[in-house]
Amino acid sequence: APNQYDHKFFSRIVSLGGGNSEHPLLVVGDFNVVHDPSVDCSGAAAYRQMGARRGIGFLLSALDLVDGWRSLHPQERDFTHTSRAHGTHSRIDYALLSPALFTRIRGITHSSIIISDHAMVMIELEAPESWRIGGWKFPVYLC
Repeated sequence: APNQYDHKFFSRIVSLGGGNSEHPLLVVGDFNVVHDPSVDCSGAAAYRQMGARRGIGFLLSALDLVDGWRSLHPQERDFTHTSRAHGTHSRIDYALLSPALFTRIRGITHSSIIISDHAMVMIELEAPESWRIGGWKFPVYLC
């Protein structure tokens, strides 16, 4: 995501996500913003990102998404980004899920920050029965 709030960017994600809450939807990535500074940031810098937080809020609302990790860990402080320059830690990498997909979460964790300045967001989902019969293949049009 852009470092500054860009309504066009977030509107494009919403348009790609469609409007059908019956279908599972997963939006994952580095959104470059702390959604809830009270639990997702080790420093005060995130409090200055009020405008940028609108993007995450817009996605959650417009697509009826759930912040998977935060929903499973309401008060836990775990960070996905380290700023060595500022000496701060924050959670700016998200897995946003539709309610239909959220019910299939078996687990969601963050890796250690080793190679990069970001941690991976790892999600384990229970596959629907229809995927188990005859196997599931990755949609070629996504390549």
